[in-house]
Order: sequence, then C-alpha cells, then structure tokens
Amino acid sequence: MKACHPDLSGDDPETTNFCMFINEVYEVLSDPVQRMVYDEIHGYALTSINPFLDDSTSKDHTFVDEFSCIGCKNCANVTPDVFRIEEDFGRARVYSQCGNPTLVQQAIDSCPVDCIHWTTAAQLSLLEDEMRRVERVNVAFMLSGMGSSVDVFRMASSRWEKRQAKVLEQAKVRMMKQKGLDKTESFWNNLWGKPRDYRSSEEEVKERARRAAAAARRWREYSRSGVDKPPTIKLPEAMSNEEK
Repeated sequence: MKACHPDLSGDDPETTNFCMFINEVYEVLSDPVQRMVYDEIHGYALTSINPFLDDSTSKDHTFVDEFSCIGCKNCANVTPDVFRIEEDFGRARVYSQCGNPTLVQQAIDSCPVDCIHWTTAAQLSLLEDEMRRVERVNVAFMLSGMGSSVDVFRMASSRWEKRQAKVLEQAKVRMMKQKGLDKTESFWNNLWGKPRDYRSSEEEVKERARRAAAAARRWREYSRSGVDKPPTIKLPEAMSNEEK
C-alpha cells in the first residue's frame, strides 16, 4: 500500500488510481454497516441468501459472459456508452451501468449467442469476482475450439455455497464449544445476529450493493493486470489449393 502512494510512485496515474481504490475498499470493510452488506452478499454471514436464488431484488445491472461472447461487436454498436470490445481478447465487456435500459435490452435481444444478462447488483459482484479467477483466451482461439468452456453463473453460485457452508460449520463448532456453559443461552440468542437492522432504507441498501459491484469490477481489472496477456502464437493459416 505504501508503494502505491503518489509520493513514492512518481505520480503514475495507474498506481494513483489503484491507491484510491484500496482506500475505498478499506473504507467499506472498516465500516460495520457496509461490511455487513459485503458479508451478506458474499455468503460470509449466517443469514445470507444466495443472490442467484433470491428473486426479491430487481435485476437492473448488466453483465457480459465473456466465455460465451464471440466478439461480434453488435452490443458495442447498439449501446457504445455501455459496451466496449477488449482489444486483447476481442470480447465485449460492460464498462458502464448508466446506459439507456431500452438500448441495453435491444443489445440483449439481438445478441446472437445470448451472452448478455440482466443481473442484480449482488449477483454482478459475485460474477465479477469469479471472472477474475479464470484465465481467458482470445476469441479467435475460442472459436477454433481452443480454451475451456466455463459456466460462470454456476461457478459463482457454487463458490458462494461453499463459503456459506464453511460459515455454518464454524457456527456449529462455536456452538459445540459453548455447549453446557453459562453463555449457551446468550450464544443462541445472538447466533443469527441482527443482519437486517441496516435495512432502514431500501435505497441505501441498493446503493451499497451498487458500490460493491463496481468495486468488484475494478478489482477484477487490477487483479488480472499482467495475468491475462495477448496470445504469443498465431492460429494456423488456411492452406491454399496449390499447397495442398
């Protein structure tokens, strides 16, 4: 963190932006209320509900499944203020959640491979977190049969379930350790906590979820920097009839 400080980094714009991002993350995780929202979204709270199984929240965020995208550029042409094509991998990605919903829906409807999805802010946060874990290949390699097929929705949901199972197991261990002690009753009273006390304002909750999703996307970009690299080999060129 110290190395990212502008005084030591030589005012490098990318390093300065990363330092600002780390400060934002620290602000969220050090605030009890915002940390509670983060824990619920990512399955670290006992009362968490898997966002992929929760239909109570509106799906007003856009996500591109880059493992299915074929780089047709249709979405970027329809809604250029929302979608862009990565130069290195030739796939579409959402760069802004502030586009015209009608045009976004038009891009979704006209996508030839159905790789654009409406999601909740909580789902988007988990999906972006999952995307940063998987290495991608150039779309040309994918179309030639190279690279693995990934169901990012299933992977994100599965990772959430594993985290939640671990939290529940830890709670069970705590319960067993305190069994028979005078504190048993107070432990049971506080086992589930008061997770929804912060939900005094629905708009505040939505805003915190949006911030979490935006932070997840930025962290994905930073964490994959230098990992996802353009391919150093070329696809085999088609042979002409004379060469055959």
